[in-house]
Amino acid sequence: MSRNVVSMFLLGATGYIGGSVLAVLRERFPGLKITALVRSETHFDAIRATGITPIHGNFENQALITEHSARADVVLNAADSDDLNLTLSILRGMKQRYESGKPKGILIHTSGVAVFLDSGTTGVFDKNGKLWNDSEEDDIRSITPSMLHGHIDVPILNAGNEGYAHTYIVCPAAVVGPSLGPIGKSSFFVKAVVQMSLVNKRALYVGEGSNEFNIVHIDDVVDLYCRVFELSTEEKGLQSFNPYARYFIATSKSISWREIATFAGASLYKRDILKRPEPLSVNLTDLPPYFAFLAASERIVAVRGKELGWAPRDVSLEHWFQANVDAVLEGLHVD
Repeated sequence: MSRNVVSMFLLGATGYIGGSVLAVLRERFPGLKITALVRSETHFDAIRATGITPIHGNFENQALITEHSARADVVLNAADSDDLNLTLSILRGMKQRYESGKPKGILIHTSGVAVFLDSGTTGVFDKNGKLWNDSEEDDIRSITPSMLHGHIDVPILNAGNEGYAHTYIVCPAAVVGPSLGPIGKSSFFVKAVVQMSLVNKRALYVGEGSNEFNIVHIDDVVDLYCRVFELSTEEKGLQSFNPYARYFIATSKSISWREIATFAGASLYKRDILKRPEPLSVNLTDLPPYFAFLAASERIVAVRGKELGWAPRDVSLEHWFQANVDAVLEGLHVD
């Protein structure tokens, strides 16, 4: 680290992504002093064992979050991509820091590529649909509050534009692979697909299921966070005060929803959880509104991370479903 960065306030330390990032940051940057917001005191010992200082609190403790966001050189939020009050509490602290005359703070925020979902309703992939490229600043400027996660991304981009914080946004695809963190957590994506299959007693896709989602391995996501953190502490990372040039998509490959449902159905059938392995095609109108993503697609390309030397591996979703599903079922208390 070439800039005088010594302290970090981390949110999400007990989570899947945040815990994994925490563990690797400690290895790569042993001199970094990390304080983490932790909801449950039962996790304090595990957090302390990594060399992190836990602070007891939750997202409703806005004054506490603002206070620590003002103190730290870097705030890394890997806790929630949709909590506006949490985000505003962080930004208030960073603005207070700037107005007090301290060096401008750095915010590394976690979004998600669902922000780029199209409006598809039929489960058909539109090969001519909008392709979102993180190296095209106009694409990032096109993010609006009405988009999923957009109501969070936009205030953060605005904060970077206003100049009181150096803002960086990491935008992962669906993440798979074993947690590296002190509190073992399963892939949220695998968990969501398993839960959806359990509720419906079949693995599902919409229409022909050619619509595409994106996936990435947790190790590669963590590596990108570390590269972005390192960039943020170097002078060259701060020369551009344009936050739209500091938005990093993390994806390895795209995969159709029919393939996802096929892997899920086979994994759960093999474990006698489902009675049939083959997935079921349904109409979107047959599903609750919160399943709308099942019919939509993401067309994205990750360029900026690769400019930092980031090289994500190919990911076998079939392998990681098989590897993760037992932990997910155990967490859901499904026998």
